[in-house]
Formats: sequence, C-alpha cells, structure tokens
Amino acid sequence: MCIKQGGEISPPHCSNVSVVILAGGQGKRVGFRQKALLPYKGECLLTHVLQRLTPLNLPIWLNVNVRLPEYDAYELPQFSDDYQGFLGPMAGMHAAWNHVDSPWIIFMPCDNPSLPRALVEQLILAYQTRPAPLMAVTDGERIQPLYLLMHCSMLPALVRALEQSHLSVFRWIMEQPHTLVNFSKEKHAFQNVNTLDI
Repeated sequence: MCIKQGGEISPPHCSNVSVVILAGGQGKRVGFRQKALLPYKGECLLTHVLQRLTPLNLPIWLNVNVRLPEYDAYELPQFSDDYQGFLGPMAGMHAAWNHVDSPWIIFMPCDNPSLPRALVEQLILAYQTRPAPLMAVTDGERIQPLYLLMHCSMLPALVRALEQSHLSVFRWIMEQPHTLVNFSKEKHAFQNVNTLDI
C-alpha cells in the first residue's frame, strides 16, 4: 500500500525499496547507441553500475525503450516508457510506478561507472533526519537530478508534469517537497559518461 491510513508515509528501509536504472534514452550524444551497453574498462557501463548495487540485494529494474538480447542477458525485469517519443527520464520514472511494487524507488542513470557505493544507504538514512517524499542528491554545488529516492505518492505529480510537457527533472524536483542529501565529499562520483571517447 502506498500510504498508510491517516496519510502517513512508511519510511524507506531495505525491505521496501527497489532500484530502477534509467536506460531508456536515445543516446543522442553517443551516436544514438545504447549508453548502458557502451564499453568502459572492459565491461558495459551497465555492468559497472550493477557491480556497485549487487551487494545491497535490492530488487533492480531496467527502464529500457529498446529490447535487446544484451539487456536480456542481465536477467533483470525490464519495462518501457508508457509515453511515446523518448520524453526523457521523467517518462521512465512515471512508467516505473506501473511495474514496481515497492513504495519507494531509487532512480539512477545507467551511465555512471563511479556510482557512490553508499548512495542507497545514505539516501535512506537522510530520510530519518529530514523526511520528504523526494530525497535528491546534491554534490555540494548543484543538484544531480537523476539520483533520487522517490515515494509512490509522487506519481500524480509526475503525471501532471508529463501531460504539461514539463520534462526538466531538476525543475520538477524544485517544485516538489524534497530534501537535499549532501554528497559533496564524493562530488566527482557523479560524472556520467556522455561521449564515445571512453
């Protein structure tokens, strides 16, 4: 159940959180290739991301808009955007709530091989101090909008944004009740790969 009676949100913990890796983009910056499958230090970018998540033993889903054997090989559940036209991360976040049963989802991009290993734990821990239905990452200088711990109660706000073609995740976060979680000590861990020169 998304919200308990009385409007109380169940706090996130390891048993009620899933992870969604956003890999549904067109890959315009990398020649329209699947970013998650680009090689990096001998492995696909997606493999590097998963290696940092596997020890947590959380359910992991892939948001992909192209079905490929390479994705099937990871043996993870997959889903595609409900909105057509590659509308970006907001569409992937929206679609997740039609597939993932957990009341909390941690969203992250597919193209960060340096993902902070403590990302999930720190987002969950921060909720205990400053609870909000949206826990967002800041590197000390700017918000990193694709790294989010989101409660299912945010789905209506996602629907409204998409219906209004409001596709900026950063702007959407700023308009919602949220808590910023400071990762300034690991600011260089949020450098996504946006080039084929890897």
